Amino acid sequence: MNNKNLSDYDISLRGQLSMNLPVTVIIVFTAFGLSMFLDLNFKIAVLIGMILGWSYWSYSVKKWIQWATKNDVDVDRLVKIGKKGLLVWSKGTVETVTKYNKTPFI
Repeated sequence: MNNKNLSDYDISLRGQLSMNLPVTVIIVFTAFGLSMFLDLNFKIAVLIGMILGWSYWSYSVKKWIQWATKNDVDVDRLVKIGKKGLLVWSKGTVETVTKYNKTPFI
């Protein structure tokens, strides 16, 4: 285990950079790419981008939670940080990964 004490900022920043930033990029590039190059309706392109973004989020949130628990971050603290940073919605998301080792929401 890592003996380094992680601040709330460090934990949140890691989550933002590994989850929310890539999800936003996936949605934006998919929406504009499909609507510009394939002449797809923009609303449908955004919907496809959201589905792809959600799929990536499911994968990356599991990795973020596993990283945090390996670094001795308490589950309640992780939920509190995750809710503030819009990284997770409930304690159930974190428990799905920590107790059952499953990917949430897919």
